[in-house]
Amino acid sequence: MEQSENLLDVLKIFFKWLKPIAYLCIGIGIGTAAISLLLSNYYESTTIFYANSADQAKPGQIFGTSTRDIEFYGDDRDNDRLLTIAESNDLKDYMIRTFDLYTHYDIDSTKERAAYNVRLKFNKYYNVIKTKRDAIELSIEDTDKELAARMVNAAREKIDELAVNIIKGQLQNFQKSLEKNIQEKNSQLTIIADSLLALRIRYGVLSVETQGEVFAGQILTAESELARANAKLNSLKSSGAPKDTIAQITANIAGYKSQVNTLTQRIQDFNAGQSQVLVLERRQKDMSNKLGEEGVQLNQLITAYNSDISAINLIEAGTVPLIKSRPKRSLIVISAVLVTAIFSFIGVLLFESYKDVNWKEVIR
Repeated sequence: MEQSENLLDVLKIFFKWLKPIAYLCIGIGIGTAAISLLLSNYYESTTIFYANSADQAKPGQIFGTSTRDIEFYGDDRDNDRLLTIAESNDLKDYMIRTFDLYTHYDIDSTKERAAYNVRLKFNKYYNVIKTKRDAIELSIEDTDKELAARMVNAAREKIDELAVNIIKGQLQNFQKSLEKNIQEKNSQLTIIADSLLALRIRYGVLSVETQGEVFAGQILTAESELARANAKLNSLKSSGAPKDTIAQITANIAGYKSQVNTLTQRIQDFNAGQSQVLVLERRQKDMSNKLGEEGVQLNQLITAYNSDISAINLIEAGTVPLIKSRPKRSLIVISAVLVTAIFSFIGVLLFESYKDVNWKEVIR
């Protein structure tokens, strides 16, 4: 019963103050509507894109030498890279310079905090998020609907440019490292070639593979001729041949001996130097092969660097918005009236509940 009486008391108070509260709400509504009409209309343009995989800029993927399948769409790391660029001061400063936002936002660029203030103002109208489908959504608001569309597209293109510059910077660093390695290998190859030439001259090694067989054949021939000449000389001496004939055969034998001695010395030199020459030849061949492989890699890097790549996959470009994004004037007026009504009712309840209290006595 007491609860019903309390509820009736509340209803009595409500109906007692209904007209004043209604008049106040109407007045607030009219005032809010008038003020909201003075607010500028803002238009929001949005662009949506996905991150491309960095694999598309890797030479191994471009030329099919990689064993891993190419990924066309980026993963979380690629998305995070684009989001980081989108939130960077480099991008914001680019937008501020390109669209003269100091003038557009009516900020004095000579002030000490001007750079901070213009970025703060730009951030108020600039928003970039990753959607639940892993796309990146970039939006810009402005009172000029056409400017909003130009700005959002320019921001997306700059994000793409900065992301591509990062990828190409990595390619360029790799290219410089590879060029340095190639230069060092060329220098080493020149040293090996000079050392190899010196060994060939010193030991008379022209061909490790065939020269040994040639020497073996030559010395066998020379030794056979020497043995044949000695046998012929002995035969001529026993048969009492003329001195001139014996002298000629003796001279031939001396020539064969000299030839055998010369070939023996050359074989000894060859045997002494062939292992060293063989080692240097193998080093030269291995280094030449590596140099050729690195030359191919360098050409692939240069081609990849000069190729037209993109870090984003555009889904929706920014367009000129047809309707304003804010202010929602009707929502503002309704919210103001509701808040006024609620707080007014609470206020009159408190007033009616404590109007008989002697506040001076309470304070005293």
